[in-house]
Amino acid sequence: MTQRWLYKALKELGKLYKTIYILRYISEEDLRKSVESVLSKVENANHFAKAVMLGNPQEFNWSTHYDQLTAEGCKRLIINAINYYNLLLLSQQICNCKTAEQKEELMRMISRTSTHTWHHINLHGEFDFSEQQSTPTFDMEAILNLFKG
Repeated sequence: MTQRWLYKALKELGKLYKTIYILRYISEEDLRKSVESVLSKVENANHFAKAVMLGNPQEFNWSTHYDQLTAEGCKRLIINAINYYNLLLLSQQICNCKTAEQKEELMRMISRTSTHTWHHINLHGEFDFSEQQSTPTFDMEAILNLFKG
């Protein structure tokens, strides 16, 4: 009998916390902006995952559980590879900044965005790996020094 009253009390306490949060959300613009920013990043990550599943609308139609796990693992590998490439590009941009002000402004811009972007990646079609193709070069020593200092 005691646990039932405790459950009801905790449930009412939860409603109180929820009400306080909703009132804060309505009245505090900074809180709303923060929540909307996080939701935008989550929504963008979901769009990113769907874009990687090209030709298959987020459905795993493979016959075995092992095949489904393989497909999901491949999708995660592609997503992580694209994120890694994006982080390398951004890190190189930071290294290329001439002044501390430029670096600070770029860091602010990066903190407001996400690495879950794929519009510059060819997710379908032909790939050309010939040496004539221009590829970005990364100064890995400079990038690694970003994290040491």
